[in-house]
Amino acid sequence: MLNRPSSSDERDMKTELRGQVNAQLNLPNKREANNPDKDLARNLGDFLVDEGFISEIGINRGSWGYKYENKAINISGVPMPKAQYDYYIFRLGRDPNGGKELFPLIGDETDQYRFLHEVGHAYQDYLIHQESPDNPEGWYDRVLADGGVAVNSNFELLFRYCFKKRVENPGKGLSTWGNVPDYESVQDQASQYATRAVEDANELIVMYLWNPQYLRTFLDYLSGKIPGYGDANLQEDGLIKISAEEVEALKLAIEEYIAGMKQEISK
Repeated sequence: MLNRPSSSDERDMKTELRGQVNAQLNLPNKREANNPDKDLARNLGDFLVDEGFISEIGINRGSWGYKYENKAINISGVPMPKAQYDYYIFRLGRDPNGGKELFPLIGDETDQYRFLHEVGHAYQDYLIHQESPDNPEGWYDRVLADGGVAVNSNFELLFRYCFKKRVENPGKGLSTWGNVPDYESVQDQASQYATRAVEDANELIVMYLWNPQYLRTFLDYLSGKIPGYGDANLQEDGLIKISAEEVEALKLAIEEYIAGMKQEISK
């Protein structure tokens, strides 16, 4: 007969896992510049461990990819190639006061950023279970069943917008991570759009968690406000150009999502 772990053993395991997650979220000091939410990423990691939505950190042997699946975050077993770094990591944005670049540099900083990206997916998983406790797998069908009209949460609002943009602009989206070629394996077109939209929504939130100015720079890029960058760059990146009005609406949606996150963490 197997012995179940005691409550003290479970506490010790969670404490150890929190330490491992905190080590991965030991983010560079530069992202703290003018960042009112500099501690939110680490607090989110602790919260998701305590709630059971991060239960393990594993390694993708022989792969440069990171993945969140079945409550586990798997980190890469080999370094991210520079060509992939150059495409997937948005490399603009500076601290307006000190002038330091805010984007993650290739190597350790990008590994930390990508771990944070998977933490963002873990929080999405938490929200789905909160919003659809009886049928988490059916959350997407429920959200999209009414044609994308009703909005019941900040997550739904952001996901619906990203999904709508994917449907209207095949092959493009609101993040490079939503363009990962592996998603071509999702045969149903609506499901593929949804998979890519989840990535888009998550990346926008992760950019904020890294540094709000980093997100603002990206939204300026999407709306053509950065001198020297325009439609040709967006086309090359597989990104959609959005209007100034859409930028403001997105900022509001993300702020409300973050406010909800803080509320959940403080319960």
